[in-house]
Amino acid sequence: MGGYAKTGWLRYYKIMNLRQGISVFGIIEILIGSFTLSGVATSLVLGTSQKPLGVLIFVVCAAVVSLGLGVGILRRNRPCYYLLLFFASLVLASKLLIIAKVIVLSGALETVIPSPVKNIISLAYHLLLILYLTLPSSRRAFSRKE
Repeated sequence: MGGYAKTGWLRYYKIMNLRQGISVFGIIEILIGSFTLSGVATSLVLGTSQKPLGVLIFVVCAAVVSLGLGVGILRRNRPCYYLLLFFASLVLASKLLIIAKVIVLSGALETVIPSPVKNIISLAYHLLLILYLTLPSSRRAFSRKE
C-alpha cells in the first residue's frame, strides 16, 4: 500500500507541476500583452511615441494577440495552443535570423531594452515555450477537457 500512495502522490505532483508550467506561460503571455499595451497607451497619452502609425498598429495587434493567447492557454483552449506554438515558432525563426544578421530591423521597432539583450531573452523564452508545450504531457493537457 505504501508504494501505491507514493505513486499517487507522484502522479498528483506531476499533474500539478504540468498545470503550473502551462499556467506560467499563459500568465507570461498575458503580462507581455498587457505591458506592451500599457506602454503604447502611455507613450500616446504623453505624446512621446515616435513610431510610425503602421508600427503602432502592428505592436498593438501583436499585444492583443499575446494577451488573448495567454487567456486561451490558461483555459486550455486547443486552438490557442496551436496558435501560440505557431507564433512562438515565427518569433524564434525571426530572432535567429536577426542574430545571424540576415534580417536587420529599422529603429521603428526598437525599444528601450538593448536589441541584443531583448533578442537573446526572446529567443530563450520562445525556445523554452516550444519545448515545454510540445512535451507529450503538455499536448495531452490541450487534447481533452478537464
